[in-house]
Amino acid sequence: MDEFLAVYAGISIALGLITGYYKAGWVTIHRPLVKELEMAAIMLMIFPMMIMLDIAYLGKAFKNWKALTVSLLMNFGWGPLWAVILGDLFLHNQLLKLGLFIAWLVPCSSMSVGYVGLMKGNIELATALVVVSFLVAVPLIPLYIKLYGAAYHVIVPTMVLIKTIILVIIAPLIVGVAMHEALVKRLGMERFRRISPLFPTITMLGMFMIIFEIFFGSSKMIITYIHSVLGVFYSAMVFGTISLTFLTLFLRSIRFKYRDAMATLFPSIGKNEGTAIAIAATAFSPLVAIAPATLPVFQVVFLLTYIKLRSRIMSLYRVGSEKVIFKIKKVAPKPFTQAMPNHIRHS
Repeated sequence: MDEFLAVYAGISIALGLITGYYKAGWVTIHRPLVKELEMAAIMLMIFPMMIMLDIAYLGKAFKNWKALTVSLLMNFGWGPLWAVILGDLFLHNQLLKLGLFIAWLVPCSSMSVGYVGLMKGNIELATALVVVSFLVAVPLIPLYIKLYGAAYHVIVPTMVLIKTIILVIIAPLIVGVAMHEALVKRLGMERFRRISPLFPTITMLGMFMIIFEIFFGSSKMIITYIHSVLGVFYSAMVFGTISLTFLTLFLRSIRFKYRDAMATLFPSIGKNEGTAIAIAATAFSPLVAIAPATLPVFQVVFLLTYIKLRSRIMSLYRVGSEKVIFKIKKVAPKPFTQAMPNHIRHS
């Protein structure tokens, strides 16, 4: 499912647009039902993600302060900054700009760890960075959105936003961590790891559902703003290309080891669009949710293309190029007669 994530997300968008366009009347009449279905899909998407978070990895992230610093600066500095720059450059609707900002503000998802594994990176460090970034995001997301709204004269419903953060992040986080500990205690770590692929699978199914429902419920509005929606595509192209190139070269220049570099890169650039969709769809209008609902398609394409370049990136970091020096002990040869077997020498 992860390998063809972009395809499935694209199909969800197309089905949502087509069915929503031809069933616009039904959508108008049953708007409360559509909202309830969206909330059900959001819970299906968020909760399994929280079960995968292991708080035990927090200490490991703080030990590698260089990786932690780079990851936090990329997630809460680089991403939002480019969202502002590219939003002003390619988008004209202010609500779409806000959606783009939220999409690149919410940090890495647990799927980033899977990408690190495919790149043969440091999975433990990647997991630790995901946990820390997500916890740091809880107070920073409402603060950043409030500052963005003040700068761009966008009305941000503060209380609704705080309730949304509690509903889609804090409550599932508390329950998810407790469920994680309970499952590990009951099943044992080995059995828990065996069933763990189930949780991101459910998250992805929930994400496809919410993408379909957003485009289904807002089909006419999206078609009206199709030119602006294309701006999300242009923004994603620029952001993905610049970010992956910059961080790869930057981590190489400050002498990161390859495994640690990959563990830092994916949690820093791959965004948690599932949570961004949940915040945008719950606290704001469907138009705000369009950018985070569209970006998974482009994000997956960029990250999988990067993974396909693994051998070249490993070569850039000179992985496997170290020379192994063997010390050869010189041993004086034995006399010819001593080297013979006993029975031959005696005869």
